[in-house]
This record gives sequence, structure tokens and C-alpha cells, in this order.
Amino acid sequence: MNRHILAISGGGFSEQQNAAIDQYLIQLTQKNAPVKIAFIATASNDNPHYIEKFHTSFQLHETTHITQQDFHRQDIQHIINAQDILYVGGGNTKYMLDCWNAAGFDGVLKNAYAEGIILAGVSAGAMCWFETCYSEVDGRFIQFEGLGLLKGAFCPHYQESERQKLFDTWASTHNIVPSYTLTDNENLHFKNEQCVMKLTSY
Repeated sequence: MNRHILAISGGGFSEQQNAAIDQYLIQLTQKNAPVKIAFIATASNDNPHYIEKFHTSFQLHETTHITQQDFHRQDIQHIINAQDILYVGGGNTKYMLDCWNAAGFDGVLKNAYAEGIILAGVSAGAMCWFETCYSEVDGRFIQFEGLGLLKGAFCPHYQESERQKLFDTWASTHNIVPSYTLTDNENLHFKNEQCVMKLTSY
């Protein structure tokens, strides 16, 4: 059994119809449609428009979404483990991780990954899988712990000059290795915790 994580810097269904990177994600399951895929929009505080866009974009598949209220369901691990893919949306990374940790949902995700459920996410939903995060909180960049499924740190939206400068300085002074820096059309595929492919999508 292989473990997969797809880290998406930007784009995907939130910005494009039939996004190539989303099609690549579906193909990772090696299953015929429909694929079971759940959206976790914690980083946007369960934004209903974001959730609706997810369901519309993946309407050919069996979609569901997991809200912060769902974290406390007794059967949440069963629900999560029944999916083929868990897709984490963008937004506030620190807020998302704090919510997950407080509810024990971080452990649910780690258990699912160990069972071979494919993990994917865009921006905050990509950064969260790494050991260390460096991102905006209340208008300033700070360091905090990620889930630690992947080593190092990940910087999305690297085409932004201020973000690029701050991240490079932080990574070099804190000896963060590896440090992945991706512009919004770049994506990384990890297989069994090893980066096996860098994809450029348009």
C-alpha cells in the first residue's frame, strides 16, 4: 500500500473548471469514477461558497464535506477512512491546525493517511502536511508546527515578492531542510513521504 500527498500551491477547482491538477489527483486513486472525495474547508472557516464550488467541480464523483462540527462525531474516523481522497482547502493555516488539534482531528487525518487515504490540499491545505509552517497570522509571518507527515516546510504563492523574501530569510536562518517553494502553477506529488514529481499546471 502506497501513501500519497499532493501539495498544490494555487489554482485547482477554486480558480479553474476541470483543473488539470484536480484531474491528476483523481487519477492517483487508480479507480474508475466515481471516486469518493471529501473536502475539508477549516482554513476558510467552512466557507459555504467554497464548499459549494467543491461539490460543483467534482459533481461526477461521490463528494462530501467535513465541517468543524463533524470533528466531534463518534464515527468521524469511519467517515474519513471511507474516502478515497481528502482535499483540504486554503485559508488560515494556523487557525485550521489549531482547530484540528483541539478536536483531535489531526490524529484522525494521520490515521487515514496510514491507511492509504490520499491527502491533497491547496495553499494552507498543502502547507499543513509538513513539519514546520511559516505563514501569516494577524498580518505578520510566524513559525508554527504542521502535522509532520512530510519533512521540512512548504511555501505556496512564491511568486509574491514579499512572501518570497520573508520565507527565504526564515528558512536560511532556521536551517529548514528541505524547503519547498512553489509558484501558483506548481505542485508536488509525494509518494511514501518522498517527493517523486513536480508538476506544472495551467
